[in-house]
Amino acid sequence: MAYTYDFKVVVSGKQVEVFKYKKNIWREYDSPKDEQIKKPKQLNIFEQQKLKEQQIKSSINRTKTELRRLINSNPGLNKFMTLTFAKSTTDIAQANYIFNQFIKRISYRYPDFQYIAVPEFQKDTDYYGRKKEHGGSVHYHLLCNLPYIEMSALEWLWGQGMVNIRETGQVNNLGAYMSKYLGKELFTGRMFGKKKYFRSQSLSESVELIGWYAMKFVEKFLSLISPVFEKTFYSEWVGMVDYKAFTLGFVPFKNGFERNILFNSV
Repeated sequence: MAYTYDFKVVVSGKQVEVFKYKKNIWREYDSPKDEQIKKPKQLNIFEQQKLKEQQIKSSINRTKTELRRLINSNPGLNKFMTLTFAKSTTDIAQANYIFNQFIKRISYRYPDFQYIAVPEFQKDTDYYGRKKEHGGSVHYHLLCNLPYIEMSALEWLWGQGMVNIRETGQVNNLGAYMSKYLGKELFTGRMFGKKKYFRSQSLSESVELIGWYAMKFVEKFLSLISPVFEKTFYSEWVGMVDYKAFTLGFVPFKNGFERNILFNSV
């Protein structure tokens, strides 16, 4: 059944995002039948290039938002690990296969292992230090909950080259920090149309509230605190949006959405 709303809250651990839309947004709306959709006009080469650039930008923003919310929803991921290949590996499909085998080995040894991983291409240079137009070996950045393990044992499990691992430290909004850091070189044209990150299926998800539930959450948890960030922006999909971000001192939804949390005392 289709319905509309103009207010949304997204809760990712302690981080809360509030969206106030200027117009009603449809949810569960059936799209038109194929025969009702007008055929798109033929685009010239410049329009095609512009459309591709818009699609890449949209993909980048969508993926960074997903990463930010997923990271903030899983504060137990407190180790930052980088996996590199000793032998330059530029084939992303081959590299992903090797990476997935590593995940199987480490998950067998540590059944509670959880992770979010992002593949990235290194910036290779020539003899004179100039950046090569093509090339660049794949490496992987991971946020994970790996317990203490000897570096030699970890490099043996990886089996492809160097491993670097360290604590993430005390960062208030780790998701925003990491998505910004990873976004510097991550989403190149070579990654367009390919899987941009990997994750454990057992990770906690952010909680989305709309309409009355969203307003109830704001009334209970946000009415006495100030936003850490706010802006108004335009989206071609939903129009004008008033956006505010808050940081709570606790995690309201530890096990996903629970309706009674909105009514019981904190």
